[in-house]
Amino acid sequence: MAGRKTPVMQQFAEAKRAYPDSILFFRMGDFYEMFEDDAVLAARLLDLTLTSRNKGKKDEIPMAGVPHHAAHGYIARLLELGHKVAICEQMADPSKVKGIVPREVVRVITPGLITEREQLDASTNNWLAAVEPGEGAVGIALLDLSTGELRAAALPDPAALLGELSRAAPREVLVPAAWDGREPMAAALPRAAVRQDAALDESEAEQALGTLAADAVGIAEPARLAAARALRFALACNPGAELPVRRIASWDPSGAVLIDPTAQEHLELVQSMSGARETTLLGAVDTTKTPAGARLLRRRLLAPLLDVERIRRRLDLVELFVINPRLRDDLRGLLGGIGDLERLATRAKLGEANPRDLGALRDGLLAACQTALLLDGVDDPASRETLGLGEEPVDTVDDLADELSRALVERPPAQPKDGGVFREGFDAELDAESALKKSGAERMVELEARLREETGITTLKVRYTRVFGWYIEVSRSQLSRVPESWRRKQTVAAGERYTSAELDDLADRITHAEERHRELELTLIRQLVRRAGAANARIAALSSRLSRWDVAAALADVAHRYDYSRPEVDDSEQLEILDGRHPVVERLAAAGRFVPNDVKLEISGEHLWLVTGPNMAGKSTLLRQVALTVILAQMGSYVPARSARIGLVDRVLSRVGASDNLARGESTFMVEMRETAGILRSATRRSLVILDEIGRGTSTFDGLAIAWAVAEYLDEAVGARALFATHYYELTALAEASEHAANHSVSARELEDDVVFLHRLVPGAASRSYGVAVAKLAGLPESVLARARAVLAALESGSHGAAEPGAEGRPRARRVSENQLDLFAPPAEETKAQGEVLETLRQLDIDRLTPLEALQLLARLKQRL
Repeated sequence: MAGRKTPVMQQFAEAKRAYPDSILFFRMGDFYEMFEDDAVLAARLLDLTLTSRNKGKKDEIPMAGVPHHAAHGYIARLLELGHKVAICEQMADPSKVKGIVPREVVRVITPGLITEREQLDASTNNWLAAVEPGEGAVGIALLDLSTGELRAAALPDPAALLGELSRAAPREVLVPAAWDGREPMAAALPRAAVRQDAALDESEAEQALGTLAADAVGIAEPARLAAARALRFALACNPGAELPVRRIASWDPSGAVLIDPTAQEHLELVQSMSGARETTLLGAVDTTKTPAGARLLRRRLLAPLLDVERIRRRLDLVELFVINPRLRDDLRGLLGGIGDLERLATRAKLGEANPRDLGALRDGLLAACQTALLLDGVDDPASRETLGLGEEPVDTVDDLADELSRALVERPPAQPKDGGVFREGFDAELDAESALKKSGAERMVELEARLREETGITTLKVRYTRVFGWYIEVSRSQLSRVPESWRRKQTVAAGERYTSAELDDLADRITHAEERHRELELTLIRQLVRRAGAANARIAALSSRLSRWDVAAALADVAHRYDYSRPEVDDSEQLEILDGRHPVVERLAAAGRFVPNDVKLEISGEHLWLVTGPNMAGKSTLLRQVALTVILAQMGSYVPARSARIGLVDRVLSRVGASDNLARGESTFMVEMRETAGILRSATRRSLVILDEIGRGTSTFDGLAIAWAVAEYLDEAVGARALFATHYYELTALAEASEHAANHSVSARELEDDVVFLHRLVPGAASRSYGVAVAKLAGLPESVLARARAVLAALESGSHGAAEPGAEGRPRARRVSENQLDLFAPPAEETKAQGEVLETLRQLDIDRLTPLEALQLLARLKQRL
């Protein structure tokens, strides 16, 4: 910047030096202004008008601004793009300051440290992740500043780290500056802002942990340092604030089912390919009534349990609400009024709560009190134990609820400056100022009447002019009655004008009533916010209890409405599902049209099913519904089946559907092979593996050979429970050579040239793929279909080589006939071209030909002849 800086620009420069990697929102009156490079960048990203300060001069400075009342929308857009925003506020009222207004950066907002409700997804945690590599382990910490949660864990390797980060889906990740894992992490987490963070020594870690250091005792060193890194970053972004983090929760990822990023994507657990929430498993089962309940349900769905007893306790609570529909409905009705207590209390702890937040907190606590009273009415000891109710009543923070109820109007405004926050009678001084503000003239009339009565001066008047203010006017004939305490203010023709201490006090109060009312109201609001912030830990504990009830009641509601059953979860090796259904597809299908199916796998018995059948018959749906049933059962939910027995599954591994990864230069086949390799490396005997159409992205022989080898490896080397869907009919021979593999097919029937999908799983391999019939359903032109039928007839007549199982059940090429390369080998009495033309004509459905298609086909056949 050329030339000497003005005091304001010196303030900006100092703030920018302190936060060089943030876009600085610099408060000037009713606007947040941005200068220099920040202005140029923000103008481009936010589509703002780029102006300048000192325009046309040597020290011209680029400038752009946004109204302060609309700033949150612009900030949200910058955060979505991964930027940090530093808020530099005016620290005093400009009207009361002589000279330059003091300014300070009060907060730095980053994607992982958002607390504003408008910028948050209520149903999802907003995690800031921190990573700390160590010897033989990698530490990870997850901090949600909006809820005050901090979790830490030590993971065995970077692959496990990526799995946990994918599960948490953080908005921001902090990694050590010298760590070489940043690039692969950024590629694996495209939505997260991955930032390099300065090195962390032991003294800095202790300082960041503060009073939480005691919680860190016993936590693995990399996990402890990762937690310290997250806290250091949050403290630096909130200077002077007390973070709402209550404790460091250590968690062990090995206690949850491993669902890697690929399986999450393929199974569409929380995000679908189309982006529609209703087509995800979460969308199908989430009928929670509170935001905290929705967040808990999402976490449980992505981390099903491996502890049978914990699973059964969760199922017991769901069952309680299933068999008590009135209790469930009453509970859900009350839960709907609770709102997001957890995040409201956190905003109060950070000093960010506004009057509307306090009103929402009051309403939520009152509804929570009613909820606790409802459940406390349950008398059965076993049910009370299931609900987690002891002899002591639930702490519903009644004292704070009562204070907020006494203080706040029914619908408080969003901003303190709007006024009208408090009920009449809450604070006597505020009421007096409010009365003065509303009826100052009336108070003067009352004073005038009282002074007349006290002094006996019948002509006394209380008046106001802009020059002299308020005064008491007395006619000359009544001057002898004027009290000595009054002070003469002015002599006029009709008499004298006076003032008194009482009049001066009242006049001053009327003149400044609005200002004093506003200041007093702001003081009372700050006191209430501090009071609510002090109850943060109690409110968080209450919210945690309510969210568990909410999740259980929601799952019970889904079970009741959609006929789910309680699964039997144990340590056995079995996986048996009777009349299983896909929880999403059955909702989208017409009523009664979804066909349920049975699946029975056992590790020491029949553990590999080779599933064949035509496209669109339901193979992929079957594979997915088995995996989703296992996930639901082990997260503690009822399942869409007549009955289910789930022997614990340690990981769900899926390769169902694939697409090109153009960003990494990988084809569909390469993506498929990479995912399959990951499955084979990580699968254990306790895993559930679902594979769909392995090998279809390359030549027939290569694809079959790969599919055969993969299936054989799963069967012999891994021994996991697995479903393997394939169009390679030759692969079904594997079942004949293995005592643990079996063929099943999804049935279909062909009526003339049409196919009817029965969607019923039956023992045995499919006899046909019905590909041409499916192509007909898709609307291919009749001339193309006729040609396809001719080619298919030639292939099925044996004129083209295929593969068949060889010795020891392995694939080998069939013997190649002399005319194998001649796909359309004609009978001896016909020429090759004649045979091709005749076969095409035989397969032609003339009734389905359009005139244009008929002419095109005729031209092709003539050319062939």
